[in-house]
Parts: sequence; structure tokens; C-alpha cells
Amino acid sequence: MLFQAQNLKQKTPPTFTDAITEKIELFMIRFSGIMIVRRNMLSDREIRIIKFLYKNKDKYCTSTEIGYNVGFSEKTIRTNINLISENVPKNIFEIVAKKGSGFKLVIGDHDKYIDYIYKSKASMSNLDQIYDKKGREKYILENLLLENKALTFDDLLEILFVSESTLQRDIYSLRNKLKDYGLDIVKDDNSYLSISGKELEKRHFILDFFFSSIYSNSFINELEDLNLFHKATISQLLIILLDEIREYGISVNDYAIQNLVIHFALVIERVKINCLIDNYDKDIAKGEGDEFLDFAKSVIRRISKSFAIDLPIEEKKYIYLQLLSKTKLSSENSIKSFKDYNQVIDLLRYLSKKLNINLLDDNVFMNNFIEHLKALENRVASGLYISNPLTDKIKTQYTSYFDLVVDSFKKFSIFENMDITDDERSYLVIYILSALERNKFNKKINVLVVCASGFSTGLMLKNRIQNEYTNTINIKNVIGYYEITPKNLDDVDLIISSVDLEGLVIAVPSVKVSVFLDEDDCALIDKEVEKLIKSYQDLRSDEQIVPNTNLTLFEKYFSEKNFLINKNPCTKDEVLNLIYKSLALTPEMEEIFRDQTLLRENFGSIVFKTLVAIPHPISPIKDKAEIFTVISKADISWGKDSDKLKIVFYISPPGKNDPDFEKIIKVFTKILKDDSLIQALINIENFIDFKELILNLL
Repeated sequence: MLFQAQNLKQKTPPTFTDAITEKIELFMIRFSGIMIVRRNMLSDREIRIIKFLYKNKDKYCTSTEIGYNVGFSEKTIRTNINLISENVPKNIFEIVAKKGSGFKLVIGDHDKYIDYIYKSKASMSNLDQIYDKKGREKYILENLLLENKALTFDDLLEILFVSESTLQRDIYSLRNKLKDYGLDIVKDDNSYLSISGKELEKRHFILDFFFSSIYSNSFINELEDLNLFHKATISQLLIILLDEIREYGISVNDYAIQNLVIHFALVIERVKINCLIDNYDKDIAKGEGDEFLDFAKSVIRRISKSFAIDLPIEEKKYIYLQLLSKTKLSSENSIKSFKDYNQVIDLLRYLSKKLNINLLDDNVFMNNFIEHLKALENRVASGLYISNPLTDKIKTQYTSYFDLVVDSFKKFSIFENMDITDDERSYLVIYILSALERNKFNKKINVLVVCASGFSTGLMLKNRIQNEYTNTINIKNVIGYYEITPKNLDDVDLIISSVDLEGLVIAVPSVKVSVFLDEDDCALIDKEVEKLIKSYQDLRSDEQIVPNTNLTLFEKYFSEKNFLINKNPCTKDEVLNLIYKSLALTPEMEEIFRDQTLLRENFGSIVFKTLVAIPHPISPIKDKAEIFTVISKADISWGKDSDKLKIVFYISPPGKNDPDFEKIIKVFTKILKDDSLIQALINIENFIDFKELILNLL
């Protein structure tokens, strides 16, 4: 906006009054919170308020609560909500105020709401987002470090519209942050500012400064917030990694996948602007075998091809070492191949005595603990580190175990010459906690445990569940978010997950909990267990009553317009393209359906028993849920997952809270667990018969 104002200057020399007027106008544009150039669009601050209300759209939120979560004062929140109410058409959305309760977001048209938010973000310049010291520092770093722009101190004064002393304090603060990485802000002979130091350290700083807070359970749903990279870049890298990880049987946890995606996105952006690593002095570890090398080469080759870049050898080495530090082949050699194996055994005997358990007899613990040490050794040797989102909680709530790990490693001189971080130590504590929690149990409800931060945290959650629900629950397996496939869902009654599964439509009920399983988590599990037990009792009942409410429920999601009996052989793409055309309101929405569905399928197969497919977009696209049903008399070729598919339920999930939607998902659960129901569906000849069958399942 500053540059727009400059372009409007007259060619004649400005008078003193003109200069003062211009400064006042710039001040009003910059700080009033009402962006004059885009009066009918939202500011970044307003979008943050709306996004918080959207996440809590089923309740009223006070200005104190909103302010605490988005980082502004109560007065600022109320002022901005008033601005939103004045400028946003109420048929799109409005913020309703209720005395004594707070504010609530009410969406009139979900499609228009999404479009309005998107256009507001697209129209926003970086200057719109600079409110405080943190925003100014981010702006300076984005321009000097990420974009390599040539800016002087005076340029920044004019752009940021701050005093010299304020800008000097900001730069001093940034220099303090940069010096830990061997970096500095310097000025050349022409007074242009730049950041000096090694390229590798610049990348380390970028990752720590810009991305340390994005490793969360809702990584995929938050992609649009990664404004430093193009969303398509992130999505494409994610697909490449998932493909190659499956192809080569690589073991990796979800946080590592997120970390790798961002590392590689950064590589692409830096190489494109010719910021290259020079003489990378880390050696590639030996003894990993040809298979891992083939995996790394395949990832590098696909990145080069997909993004049309020629990666120098030093960049390839960097990518290889990132992969090496965060992944491992699933079929590893014996744990005895670890060079410090005997020392580790002595350490575990010591820990067993201290903890009053026998860790050496716990095969799950032994394999995973030593494999983690192997990977840790590779990471430290290569100068690469991983973060652990649970470190602070472990150091606070499990201090004695954390201290025991630190003291034990010192006592037995394991990795004594290596710099081991608290994040790494915390992972080792998690393995020990999971071993302590392990107990026998009686089999009842079959549960799948899903955990984002790796197998160790999943095991800890598993054992806590077993301790709480000894006579009720049987844990069938512990997997990561990206391993959710039809095969892993076989004979599973309930998913207990530390990951938000809201973006996935799964034909099994799920409940989200903390890995530490507190009382609130147990209450959620109790509720789901009661539902399951009741559903089993209902299934034993011989009564077949179809109330009118079920008819309303059926008509809410199913329609004859979205129903097809197919009699000719066809392919997956032919079926999906037909569905997209039927559900989409515009050609643009059709493309969104296609992209979002492809992204979901890259996380894992959506084909069950080779006969049924339940595809869906990774995120809601329309306000109301719809289901398109295809019953095929001839085989549908669904790629590598099935060449004899017969039934497709395409689910377009609701964009707003819909309690009835869960009831429909339970119908699919019943179908997938009963082969006779699948066959009955295949034999359906018309919509009326289909309607009758589904009504009997509601």
C-alpha cells in the first residue's frame, strides 16, 4: 500500500504540507485497522479472530478468550468484531453477540464464506500483517533472508513507519537471535542490509524461526497458513514422500514426515534463488545398504523432476542426510548389530533395577529403544536434530524419569562425546514410560491406537488405555496417522487417537485424546464404549422398526440424483469425474474436489475388501454433506487397490457441525463388517430398493 501511495505522488516537488499530509495518510492506512485500498476485505487480524471463532463455532466465546488465543487485547478484539460486522454481508456470515456469553460465528453461505476468506488473504500485503515488534522482525527476515531483497535502513524506516530508535532495537533483537547460528545483519558500502553467514546455518535458522510451531496434529488442514511456501509445493512434496516411503518399506513417524516436507520445500525455494550450500562438510553414513540409497535417490530424482530444478551434489547430500536422520528401513538387521549394544544392555539392567521391572524381557521395548538409539547416533553424527513436542510436558510431569535417563547415559558413557538434546532424551523417556505401563488385559472392544509422534508415544497411550480399561478394551494395533488403511481397520470397533482425524472419513468411530490420557479423555472414551455396547445390544434385537426420523435422515444425505447403477466396465477416473461434475457447483469447485480427493487417497487406500470404495476430499468443500452412490454390475478398475470394485460411496463431508453425519458413517461400518450386506448392495437394481436397505440399517 505504501508503494501505491508513492505512485500517486505528483511530479512537482511536494510542499511541507503535502509531506505531512502524506505521512498522516500513510499512518491511517497502516495502523487504523481499516485498510483503505481494500475496504471490503478482511485484515490479517480479523481473519485470525474469525478462524478462532470458526474452530469454536458451536459455542459463544468471550473477548477475553478470543484475545488470549489470537494475541490481542479485549478492546482490540471488540473493535475488530465491530469492523467485521459493519463490512461483511450478513448473508455470507456474521458474528452474533450475546450479553454475558460472548461472540459466536454464524455462517449463512459456507461456499461464499470460504471464498471471502480466501480473497481477503489473497489481497493482503505483508504490510497488513505488521502490528508489533514480532511482525516487524518477521517482515525484515522475510525480505532479507527468504527473498534476498536489497533494502537499506532508510527503506525499512519508510516501509515499517517506525522511528529510528525502534528499528535499531528491532535489528539489535534480530542480531541476538541470529548470532547463535553464526549469522549477522551487515551493511555493505552502498548501505544495503543483508544477512551474512553459511547457507546451511541460514536454513537452520529459517526452520527454527518460521516453522517451529507448525508441527501439530492438524498439519494438512493448516497447509494454507504456510504462506512462505506455495501450498502446491507442500502437497506435492507430501505425495512424493508418502509414495516413496510405501514403495521402499520405510519406517517413519508423522512428525518426521512433516519435518522432511518443510526441509525439502526450503531446499527448493533456496535453490531457485541460487542460495546454495557450499562444501557441506557432513559425511554420508556408511553401511546403510543399497536399498536405502535407492530410496534416497528416488526421492531426489522425483523432487528434481517435479519442480524442474537441477540439484547440485551438496544439496543432494543434504537431502540424503535429512532422510537418513529421520527414517529407517522397516526390515532392519538384528538389534545386536548396534555397535554399543553391550553397553546398552548394561544400561538397561541398571534401569530395570532402578524401576523395579525387567526391561530386557520386553521385546517391544528392546527393539524400539535400540532402533531409536541407532537413528539417534546417525542424526547426531550428521549434525541433524529432531524436535519432540512433548519435551516440556515430560520434563515437568516426569522429571524423575528424565533425570534417570540423563544420569544413566552418563554413567555408562553412551554417546559421551556427542551433543544429545533434551528432545532426544524425552523420546527415550517415552519408551520407558510405555514399558512401565504395559499390563495384561481381557479382550473386549477392539481398538486401534493412532499417534502422530511415533510408535513410542503410541505405546505409552496404548498401555495407559489398557490400565484404565483392562476388562473392556483390546488394543489391536498401534499405528501412525499416515498408516490408516482398510487393512489396519479390519475387525476394529473404535479408534483412539492423539491425532485429529476430522479430515478423514473413516467407517469406524473415533475419539481424540491426549497421549497422557487424563480424566477428560477417559470420559470421552467411556461415552464411545457405551455407544458401542448399546449398538451391539441393538443388533441382537429382532425388532426391525424404521421410524420416520430415519427417512428424514436418509433424504438429508442421499438422493436419486446422486445415485447410479452402472452396467459397463469402467475405470476409477471415469467414475470420479462423473461424481465431481454432479456434486460441484462450478468448474473451479470440480477441480477442488479432484485435488482434495487425490490428496486424501495418497494417505492410504480407501478400498475395503476389494469390493467397496469410500473416497472423499481431505477437507470439507461444501456446507452440507452429500453422498454419491455407484453400484456397478460390471467391474470397476480402481488402480492397484482393486480391479473388481462394485460399490462406491463418495462422501462429501459437511463444512459445519452436523451431529447426524456420524449416524450415516455408522451405516458404512455395518456394511463393511457384513459380507452379506455388501452382496445385497451389489444385487440392488434401483434407487427404491437401495433406500429400503439403507433405512433398515439406520
